[in-house]
Amino acid sequence: MAGRSHGPTTEAGRIIGLGARDLRTGTTETGGRLRRPRATSASRVSGPGWSFPAAVLAAMLAIVSLLGSAAPVQAVDHNQPPRQPDASVQPTLTELAGTLEGIDVSHWQGTIDWPKVAAAGKKFVIMKATEGTGFVDWMYATNHAGARAAGIATTAYHFANPDATAGEAVEEANHFVDIAQLGDGDLIPALDLEKSGGLGTTALRNWVAAWLGQVTARLGVKPMIYVSPAFWVKYLGDTRYFADAGYKILWIAHWGVSNPTVPAQNWGGNGWTFWQYSNVGSVPGISVRVDLDRYNGTNLEAVTYHPGFRLSASPSSLAVKQGRSASTTIRIARTNFTNQVHLTVSGLPAGVSGDFSDNPTTGTSSVLTLTTSAAASPTPVGTYPLTITGESGGDSRTTTVNLAVTDGIAPVLVAPTSTLATGRLGSTTAPVRIRWSATDPSGIASYRLHRQVNAGTWSTVALPTATSTSIAQSLTLGTLYRYRVTATDRQGNVASWVAGAPFRALLAQQSSTAVLYGGTWRTVSTSLASGGSLRYATAAGASASYSFSGSSVAWVAYRSPTRGSAKVYLDGVYQKTISLYASTATAKPIVYAARWASVGTHTLKVVVIGTPGHPRVDVDAFLRLYLY
Repeated sequence: MAGRSHGPTTEAGRIIGLGARDLRTGTTETGGRLRRPRATSASRVSGPGWSFPAAVLAAMLAIVSLLGSAAPVQAVDHNQPPRQPDASVQPTLTELAGTLEGIDVSHWQGTIDWPKVAAAGKKFVIMKATEGTGFVDWMYATNHAGARAAGIATTAYHFANPDATAGEAVEEANHFVDIAQLGDGDLIPALDLEKSGGLGTTALRNWVAAWLGQVTARLGVKPMIYVSPAFWVKYLGDTRYFADAGYKILWIAHWGVSNPTVPAQNWGGNGWTFWQYSNVGSVPGISVRVDLDRYNGTNLEAVTYHPGFRLSASPSSLAVKQGRSASTTIRIARTNFTNQVHLTVSGLPAGVSGDFSDNPTTGTSSVLTLTTSAAASPTPVGTYPLTITGESGGDSRTTTVNLAVTDGIAPVLVAPTSTLATGRLGSTTAPVRIRWSATDPSGIASYRLHRQVNAGTWSTVALPTATSTSIAQSLTLGTLYRYRVTATDRQGNVASWVAGAPFRALLAQQSSTAVLYGGTWRTVSTSLASGGSLRYATAAGASASYSFSGSSVAWVAYRSPTRGSAKVYLDGVYQKTISLYASTATAKPIVYAARWASVGTHTLKVVVIGTPGHPRVDVDAFLRLYLY
């Protein structure tokens, strides 16, 4: 990993000439990285399938020692064996307030006593898992299990070997994900950038973007990037594209300084999250030198990988009327999980639709709006458990919402109707009964009734009770009236006003030409009668017929102990027998009334029965209502 050493470097800053203590030989990791040397004897340096005479080795060491006088440079190479301390590069070992100490390791550190590392105060470890498209660090699985068992937060890094082969970055990413097997509680993974692979700035950026994108797609978390400031500036053009694209976690390699240099404009304003501040650390439990790191914070949860996501609903219970909408926020708890989540809702009752404000979403919430129906097939009233399901990359999570559908449909009103009512005819008024009704599954809580006179303004009519469905009013003859009604149900739904037809009450005196008499009828003048006079007959079969156009009709007579009975016919059809007998006399009573749904031409006929002892039957007037 990043550090300083003596010797010539490549363009990328990698060491190609080292002191004798750094001599590397043996097989490569991916065709170019050499493994740590095996033990030597006095006469030969040997390894698996190879050996060197000591004299040859001495000559090589002499050459290397000459190269060792070159100026120190910072190198970036995770794949070298642990170095001995270099007096020219003093690690910043003093702990910084507000940070956590950790290390990064690979197979070069050999077998590690992880409980001792934990006891030394190391809170996290970043360990090599893979390199290129085929190399697997053979100590990774052991290190990962041992560190986690010791209570140290763990994660893995991939050493990048970029090249221009199409799809190679994705292949490296898949290799890493398959081997690393990161799970809940690990820290987010890292991409170790130390080689350009001969790619230009644009090509290398694209390679990095492809690797990061593939790991993000498979794990649902944006990896961190490990790099030195010099490498990022020289080979990535100091771009802040990745920081701005959400890859906010930078693991910066900068040794021997009190504060690291952070490229890409302080990593897009995010600063460093991890800092590898030394490559020559000494940690109990590790027999060789090890890289030292710091985390910029005191709680690793912000960089902890929690695969998948969790759903919750707020509120988790909704009450909505038919024909209305209600909303709940579906919260998506995700920690370093960035994949899209596709949301669905099931269990919707008939006539209910559910729409998400953002779906699929990479955010932390989406508003679910539920709309019920009040149309021809309204949503049934009831309580329904709904299941909201989120799916992402094969993971599925659910939460529930209880939907209570209440009556949201306004009462269905029957427009007010008017009919001539029983009672007494006034000198200028007539009794009229107004009727209305409504239906509603929740029941009617109240009505309101308005009256309009001669097409004027509407005024409120006081009702006997809140739920009265009729009222009798004394209306002025010849005046135009109209009534309208509204209703409120027990769920507070208010119906629109519904008006009945305008009408007038019209009077026809007994002397009107619209009245035809059969038999003997006599006229009597009296102040008790409407218009000052009335007619009467006593002989059985005498009749009075009133022909009219209207929607309601009434017969005005006279009651007393001397009055008899008569049969009533409407349009030639017998209706009933009316007795005018009463123990006390009453002038201008309405003794019979009838109504129709609409205006029509009709005839009301009164036929005297001739009741023994008191046969008299009086016709004072006829009333009719005419609808407009």
